[in-house]
Amino acid sequence: MINPIDPDAQWFAEHPERYCHIRKPMLELGRNRQRAVGYMDELEQEFRTLGDHERDRRRIILWRVPSDNRYYNPENPQILKIPFLLFSDETVEDTDEVLRFIVHEIMVDAAKSQGAI
Repeated sequence: MINPIDPDAQWFAEHPERYCHIRKPMLELGRNRQRAVGYMDELEQEFRTLGDHERDRRRIILWRVPSDNRYYNPENPQILKIPFLLFSDETVEDTDEVLRFIVHEIMVDAAKSQGAI
């Protein structure tokens, strides 16, 4: 069942043929290091690990786990959120052809850095 509050799940429900989507981070309620609660950018901690950058270059690539994946759950489709930084003059087309290639490259790089490949 789709969570009516989750805009990402709603987007994929409206576009069932798509497996990837790119968007700007949204504000979400979170807790900072001093345990103060407030609104912050989505995936704020993950973006900080990417080094110094301009906030307006932040994007989130959403990847819906395909049904042939062994981790696929038809009751609760999983959506992976990947933090992504644009170059200063870069635009990324919101199509599966472009985004799936980027997701693949990110996954291969992560596997190499962890010694899995």
